[in-house]
Amino acid sequence: MLAEIYIKNYLLVPELRLKLGPGLTVITGETGAGKSILVGSISLIFGDSAAGLEAWDKASPIYLETTFIPNQSAELMAILQDLGAETEEELVCARVIFPGGKSNYFFCGRKVSAGVMKSLRPVLIDFHHQRDQQKLLSSSYQLDILDTYAGCLPLRDRFSAMFRTLKKDIAHLSEMQTEVQRMRSMNELYRYQYEELEKAELKADEDLELGREYDLASHTAEILELSDHIQQGVFGADSCIFDQLKTYRHQLERFAGMNTAISQALACLNDASDALSEIGGYLDEIQGSISHDPEYLLKIQTRLDLINSLLYKHKVRNVEELLALFSERAKQLETLDDFEQQIVSLSKDIEREKSECVTLADELSLVRQQAAARLSTELVTSIRALGMEDAELQIRIDKKDKLKNIQFDIVSAFSDNGQDQIEVLFSANKGVPAKALDLVASGGELSRILLGMKQVLVARLAPKLLILDEIDAGIGGKTAELVASSIGRIAMQHPVMCVTHLAQIAAQADTHIRVEKSSDRDNTRIEISVLNQDIRNHELARMLSGNVTETALKHAEELRKKIK
Repeated sequence: MLAEIYIKNYLLVPELRLKLGPGLTVITGETGAGKSILVGSISLIFGDSAAGLEAWDKASPIYLETTFIPNQSAELMAILQDLGAETEEELVCARVIFPGGKSNYFFCGRKVSAGVMKSLRPVLIDFHHQRDQQKLLSSSYQLDILDTYAGCLPLRDRFSAMFRTLKKDIAHLSEMQTEVQRMRSMNELYRYQYEELEKAELKADEDLELGREYDLASHTAEILELSDHIQQGVFGADSCIFDQLKTYRHQLERFAGMNTAISQALACLNDASDALSEIGGYLDEIQGSISHDPEYLLKIQTRLDLINSLLYKHKVRNVEELLALFSERAKQLETLDDFEQQIVSLSKDIEREKSECVTLADELSLVRQQAAARLSTELVTSIRALGMEDAELQIRIDKKDKLKNIQFDIVSAFSDNGQDQIEVLFSANKGVPAKALDLVASGGELSRILLGMKQVLVARLAPKLLILDEIDAGIGGKTAELVASSIGRIAMQHPVMCVTHLAQIAAQADTHIRVEKSSDRDNTRIEISVLNQDIRNHELARMLSGNVTETALKHAEELRKKIK
């Protein structure tokens, strides 16, 4: 229920606070007085465009605020839980519109996005302008009406979720198939490269090690010859270096204690002899470890040629990069295998999802078929009670061919709402065949059909504020009384705010608001007030006759007594 509206600096209203009650609230006033200003402010709070909006004081921001007493619908409770406001006893929704056009939204004192306010709108408000009658001509809106009446919205949500999953998986499968096709075109090359590198059995830094081995093997004869020459010169020949050092050492030993320099020279001779002995060991090792082997040199050369050819072929610099390429090709081949397995698995999922979609769609179709006849009957009763005594209304459901859907393109054949196309057929006159609403229904007839639908559905909907903004245009006389009575009955179960020019509807109100425009020398402003009983009779009289006469006042009083 809408408990309060607060407006500041909005259009021709400097400031206004209105407290509202349950039941039916009507808003009346002369043509052009600004009767839609309240419902306009509510729309702005819940995300309508503020483009071109003017403030009373153009230098100050516009502030709009509504206070709702929340209903306990599961949909609203879920949104409030997400917002951390499920324990709030009042829902205060507000919008600040700054002179530059920027807006801030607030919910229960916390700043929120426009998206949050737009998500709250359909669970707090059911908004109908006069132009909204055209929604009745939409097949999707007609289907919403039927599904609400049938109570199959949860089933439709299940279908929609599965259908969205199916479409997502089909799109993913297409992407994977395209990628696999691309990978397969390279697969032969990748597999050849992988097998070639696998056969080469490369090792890390092998090229560097083989380069060193090749340099040594290619100089073996020269090294052995030099080693033998050194050994002969140092140890083998007469008066060799080693023997000379030994002789010099013995000769100097007898003078060692006489002088420090002699002792140091002797120590150096001893070190030199030891070093030469060590050199001899290394020369022996060279002779024992190195041999001239042309076959071994050829083997190294062949291995290096293989490595160099692979480096050139794959345009890399060393064995490390070849090994990295080998690892990459292994992963690519593994990825292709994995992709193909995923495609098989996803294809199975898609077939299962298709089958489940068809099953859920069939369930929806059955529920709709059963409910359509009942809803048609109730709607005929409701709209006949609104002054169309000879009206006929039928709900026709066309179901797609299930077998064709499975075998061909289920995504194109189905929609998010199932496999059914719905059409409401209407005739206002006896003996005239029923045809599609958009072909035969006038604006006044559409208004009454919409109202009849609301009356039929009111018990099946979570209570929210129903706003009717001049949907009674083109209605008068006895029909106006019937429409007023219908709105009154709806307001017994749901709060209703109705902008109207009909005294018959205004007489039904629990709260009557009058909008007046006044001017002085400098300004024009809109005055909005809740009427007491006496003033209310004067407003009803004005609406009935255009002037407040004694006759009009009596008529207004009779109108109110008739409702009581």
